[in-house]
Amino acid sequence: MAERPVLNPREIVAQGRKEARALGSSRVEAEHLLLALAARPETSAGQLLTAAGLDHGAVREALDLEFERSLGAVGIWLHGFCLPEERLPVVGGLRLAQSAKLAFERAIKLRGARHDRGFDHLHLLFGIVSAEGGTVARALAVAGVDRGALAARAQALLDRAA
Repeated sequence: MAERPVLNPREIVAQGRKEARALGSSRVEAEHLLLALAARPETSAGQLLTAAGLDHGAVREALDLEFERSLGAVGIWLHGFCLPEERLPVVGGLRLAQSAKLAFERAIKLRGARHDRGFDHLHLLFGIVSAEGGTVARALAVAGVDRGALAARAQALLDRAA
């Protein structure tokens, strides 16, 4: 993949906040950070996601399907009624939820283990997709995407950039 613009962590979090607000969430979760990365197809992380069939719309669709399946697992079915299109506005600043914090921790750990000088959006993509459980892992499974292979491809791109 050609060298592309790099997002700094603040830009990713800012976009993640926009994604969370658009979905009516009161916190920024790992899935919102994944949507933020997918919204930037000009970056290596965005290209990697797109190559895996996960452009912004596909990530959103996988998350919606994961949500529907999770509700079904506890006996709530969306068939027969619709959720409102408009969500209640979220007021105030959105903080990072535990899933987002853990994604950043995994990304920083990877960066440190590799002795990389900067923080790249590929580090964060690795941190997000390497979670073994949670919403993102279930959504990737729903989309038919191999989390491990996606994480390995992110690492390989970081290797090439080093």
